[in-house]
Amino acid sequence: MLQIWQNHLANILKKVVVEFLARDHEGGEDIIQKINVPNSIEKPKNIENGDFSSNIAFKLAQIKRQNPTDIAQELGQKFRDLCLHKKFLIKNLPVWSKVEVKKPGFTNFFLTPEIRAETIALILDDPNFGNPHIPLKHRQKIILEFVSANPTGPLHVGHARQAVLGDTIANLLRVEGHSVYKEFYYNDAGKQIDNLGLSVFARLKGLNPEDKNFPTDGYKGEYISELAREFSKSYEREGFSKAKKKALSDSDLIDKIKKFAVASLRAEQNMDLGHLGVQFDNFVLESKFYSNGAIQEILDLIEKNGFSFVKDDAVWLKSSSFGDDKDRVMVKSDGSYTYFVPDVAYHLEKWRRGFDRAVNIQGSDHHGTLKRLKAGLQALKTNISENFPQTILHKMVRILKNDKEIKVSKRAGTYVTLRDLVFWASGKEEDVSLGGNSSSLRGVSLIKGRDAVRFFLLSKKAETEFSFDLDILKKTSEENPVFYIQYAHARAHSVIQQSGLSAAKMREVVHQPNFFPGKHLTSRAEVLLLNRLSEFPSVLKESITLLAPHVLIFYLKNLASDFHCFYNDCKILVENRDIKFARLLLVFSAALIIKRNLTLLGISAPKNM
Repeated sequence: MLQIWQNHLANILKKVVVEFLARDHEGGEDIIQKINVPNSIEKPKNIENGDFSSNIAFKLAQIKRQNPTDIAQELGQKFRDLCLHKKFLIKNLPVWSKVEVKKPGFTNFFLTPEIRAETIALILDDPNFGNPHIPLKHRQKIILEFVSANPTGPLHVGHARQAVLGDTIANLLRVEGHSVYKEFYYNDAGKQIDNLGLSVFARLKGLNPEDKNFPTDGYKGEYISELAREFSKSYEREGFSKAKKKALSDSDLIDKIKKFAVASLRAEQNMDLGHLGVQFDNFVLESKFYSNGAIQEILDLIEKNGFSFVKDDAVWLKSSSFGDDKDRVMVKSDGSYTYFVPDVAYHLEKWRRGFDRAVNIQGSDHHGTLKRLKAGLQALKTNISENFPQTILHKMVRILKNDKEIKVSKRAGTYVTLRDLVFWASGKEEDVSLGGNSSSLRGVSLIKGRDAVRFFLLSKKAETEFSFDLDILKKTSEENPVFYIQYAHARAHSVIQQSGLSAAKMREVVHQPNFFPGKHLTSRAEVLLLNRLSEFPSVLKESITLLAPHVLIFYLKNLASDFHCFYNDCKILVENRDIKFARLLLVFSAALIIKRNLTLLGISAPKNM
């Protein structure tokens, strides 16, 4: 709505400016383009300065060499006359109630109450209010890859941030009509998996991480001991005797351990992602590209296109030909591949699967790999877009509890896990690794933890490093934004329940002949809330365009604040029927938009608290 009104204002104002310049036989198209009427319009921070304000008089003053206040006065009068013309009415109603000139030359424009309240009818009539309208031919098939953690340990807080970012961005892109596919890429091959097997094997032999014979690059968290115990139990259940186990060579046993450990950790990671409400459409294993010949295919293609060379018994990619700061090794002298080579094979497969756009979400430590991946893809000469893939890099999050930073999980050994975070955010004080397990987190506790983690991990730009203070979640005030926003929704539903009116009945009310809710919604609190609701389509569009869920979070905070102010300042269920219905319509509209935003963010919208 905001954009519609701004465009309406720009159209009238442009006509006013053309007439103003024509008076002295000026105003060619080049001058009109130079002063750029739409760019002169902005939304004032203070509602007393109107719904929109323009500095167009200052631009004209430079051309006419006149006082900008005098020019603004003349423009204002012309605008008052013209805005009442039939072709500038909406539903036979005038759009603008008044024009004010403020020194030294600003022109402020005020919407009529009737037009301002049109937002209410649109919200109640259209469950998709605010959704951008994208023509079918511009809708894309998009693949989102995120989390993509190695199955060598529990997911950490960084993975949690990726998970909620990817899941919410998928929701946003679907709103625009795109076909979105969420994928998790597992690195199940290479040295890290070998180290996992050796670590569990060492624990089976009774070695501790402090032991000098424990693998140098081994994993030391308590979860390795858990895997060792579960491995032994599973083999006992299968009737695999100690004698048979002893007869296995160490390498055969370690292979079995690796398969078991990877499968166990994958299952655990999926369960923990489920705690955040995150599900994937597909999982891809890196080992697939070794076994199906895809890696050899890309090496052959790059060689055929003249973008590889041999040096020091290694095969190099001429990545500097594609914007990288230097050439990169693809095949080491020992015959093993560098880690970005299977990534090139994977992204070629994405392209061949028919995806128009690929979006990857990764930690900022992957920054150095982006150019070599794109260089590898461009060296294939298969018409892959230079924008394929687009990468969103996120920074880490510090976790604070009892005014202290938590850096280590007892279970993981070196970092805070996703499961720890959801457990703590749910209000459970015991460490998940000590006092409970994943299955103990369910129902109300799970929803509370999920909502809090999703909200805070989405609340800042991805590239912003910030602190997640778990102590804030104990507060039932504006200091705890999750509570404050959900409480606004619950408050709205409490009023709706007290009124005894349904949404269907309110839709009837808003379309009653000669009933204009805007006439009864003129207090500061009511106007602020109406204006905030009208901003939603623009906010949603910005969030989608920038792939930035935090834009919705900022909007929700302001919307909740405006609703609480309205609730406190305006008695809703009053005797006067028209006033009561007008305010109830505003409550219904606010509840719907709060819920729309929370749903997009993957957060619940409780009806009571």
